[in-house]
Amino acid sequence: MSLSSREIDVGLMRVVRELARMGTVTAAAASLGKSQSTLSHALDQLRQHYRDALFVRSGRRLAPTALGMRLVEEATRLLLDFERLQSLSIAFEPERVPQRFRVHMLDLAELLILPGLLRVIDEARLKVEIDVVRVDGHDVWAELEAGRLDLVIGTPWKTHATLVRQQLLEEQYVGIARVGHPLAAQLDTLAGYLRCMHCAVAPRGPALSRIEAALEALSPERRVVTRVPDFLSVPSLVASTDVVAAVPATLVGLHPLGTRLRVFALPVAQRRFKVMQHWHRRAHEEPASRWLRKAVHDVVARQVVRLQAA
Repeated sequence: MSLSSREIDVGLMRVVRELARMGTVTAAAASLGKSQSTLSHALDQLRQHYRDALFVRSGRRLAPTALGMRLVEEATRLLLDFERLQSLSIAFEPERVPQRFRVHMLDLAELLILPGLLRVIDEARLKVEIDVVRVDGHDVWAELEAGRLDLVIGTPWKTHATLVRQQLLEEQYVGIARVGHPLAAQLDTLAGYLRCMHCAVAPRGPALSRIEAALEALSPERRVVTRVPDFLSVPSLVASTDVVAAVPATLVGLHPLGTRLRVFALPVAQRRFKVMQHWHRRAHEEPASRWLRKAVHDVVARQVVRLQAA
């Protein structure tokens, strides 16, 4: 006999999430503080209800089926919403009550913001957790609208009637090469630039899309030898090879290998671009959201001052 829909409860969704995360019934049971037999029974209930195996053995671990993968995704979203409902409060008391924020940011923003933000949390002994998530493309706005994100940090695509944003800093792309690059004296010229091997970063926003399009349009002779999805590996690649790359100027000052890089002007016209933090209008006056936005803004302001003084 299958379960009725009303019998699929939050506890069973936690079982789904932990099976996906831990990979075995034994480990998932331990994570939830349940016995192995209790968890096996819960999995049997789920299988009967959905008429699908949901999780099948793959080597030493359990892997979700196609339906299982959809269930894991929906269970994770449901549990985030449920945990948010449990923690609803007018007051924001991070010294006493745990608070978790979900923030969409990319790798460079992590390098710019997270160290300082975690120091603020540690020094004030706050019970605050920052979950960094990455949402594809325009889905990020839907996630913010649905309340599954608290903050989005990045370049603006367009205005949204239900969203509010604040500028954190202005940026510009620069070229980087290793100190001692054989074409160092020619990097500021178009001919010298085009003679180099290039590392490109996959576009994931309007500013990077514009600069990559401009560089690609320079000449069919521009030789891109590698493309990477994120910025953080680029300084390491550039510092240890003869490839050059276009990166936001802030990355050079933040990256541990920044002193091993030569910075030069790119041979294309470009305008500076803004990095913003975005939030939903309904959270504008919410104490927790206000704290997070101010903390992020202050951390970035301190970083900008430090980088300008360096």
